[in-house]
Amino acid sequence: MKVLPACLFFTASLYHCLCHAQATTPPPTFQANGVPFKAPVTTAPGFSSRVLFSNLTTPRGITLDGEENILVVERGFGVTAFSPASGGWKRQVVISNPNFTQGIQVDGHRLYVSTASAVLLYRYDALSKSVTDGPSVLVTGLPPDGDLTTHTLQLQQSGGKTALLIASGPFTNIDPTARDPSSGRSQVRRFVLPLATVIPSAPLQWSSGQIIAYGIRNPAGFAFHPSASNQLYVLENGASIDNVTGLTATFVNDNPADEMNLVTLNGGLKFYGFPDCTTLWNPRADPVGDPQYVGLHKGDQISLLLEPDRGDTWCSSKANNVPPVLSFQAHSAPLDIKFYTTPVTPSTVSFPGTFNGDAVVSFHGSFDRSPPTGYGVIRVPFPLHQDYSFIVQAKNLASCPGSCIRPVGLAFGQSGVLYVSSDSSGELFLVERSSS
Repeated sequence: MKVLPACLFFTASLYHCLCHAQATTPPPTFQANGVPFKAPVTTAPGFSSRVLFSNLTTPRGITLDGEENILVVERGFGVTAFSPASGGWKRQVVISNPNFTQGIQVDGHRLYVSTASAVLLYRYDALSKSVTDGPSVLVTGLPPDGDLTTHTLQLQQSGGKTALLIASGPFTNIDPTARDPSSGRSQVRRFVLPLATVIPSAPLQWSSGQIIAYGIRNPAGFAFHPSASNQLYVLENGASIDNVTGLTATFVNDNPADEMNLVTLNGGLKFYGFPDCTTLWNPRADPVGDPQYVGLHKGDQISLLLEPDRGDTWCSSKANNVPPVLSFQAHSAPLDIKFYTTPVTPSTVSFPGTFNGDAVVSFHGSFDRSPPTGYGVIRVPFPLHQDYSFIVQAKNLASCPGSCIRPVGLAFGQSGVLYVSSDSSGELFLVERSSS
């Protein structure tokens, strides 16, 4: 049920071949304003959205450099930079490398990009939108195999030091090895980095990183809340449970929930449930075929009964399993999260001040759910409660996936507008407050 990027279903060698084949097409270098979305979108009242660039090669992770250039991982191609030009936007190739997966961060002159097995470090110049040195292998030994090798990245500034957080996914959809922190699977690890003026003489080893959370199936996106530097909010795509004994197709069409987890750094290493425990979205999805859940509630923890001693009671205990702080509709596939901070000098296009401290989350969207769900970007108000709402979404979900937007990466600009990548439609687009 859960949607994974198409390349990830193939072996590493086939993925490599396909990505090289994609990269042979000469990329466009300029696109004029006014190009429509490949498929119509609906934007919330008070907002507008428009395409900045289209016909990209599977755009995934995005970030902004110090000059407000938008840096994009085009999976199967490399890293590209986008900046406004007269009458449109221009695209410049920063790095040609078809092996980049998704993770990207920039810190001054340091550019970090993930592959399936490593994090690479480049010296980067924002004025020329080019790399002047690299790559150096910063972290090596990341789990390179399995269903999910996107390896999301997040920088952390704390106590005068810079740390890099790196995510890993499972080996299989329901991966028993993820119970063991030493497996390196379905977890987030933290690495304190050398000084900015120091290029590491030898790569850091994945096995040496500080494990800050494990049992999170696919930590697809995470970010620190601006008001609490030790509170990391981590998105998780729930496992496909189609083949779990005793569950009906009707029930798994609406379960399990996707999740937002809260990881408190320095709060002790905790287990977040995968692969044993999962979260209910709709307990009454099939009251006839699966009546055992009717008396439970959205967000409750249930067991997949992989081990006799890890049943529903075990999963319901917070001493064993940390539940999510927010549940999302099953099969939404959340992939990125960013928090909005009102600009020092807001403009007419900035998000409203009422969004200050709130999160936006990209929903990649379902694959074989009926009817489809996701395919948009939502607002998650803080303090947290169960309600969330779409800011932009594919207009005709019945036609999805097709050419619908499938949002992945998110980044807020200094002006308070939101940039979004959409991988399968090959688009980079903007969401801003409407002037009308």
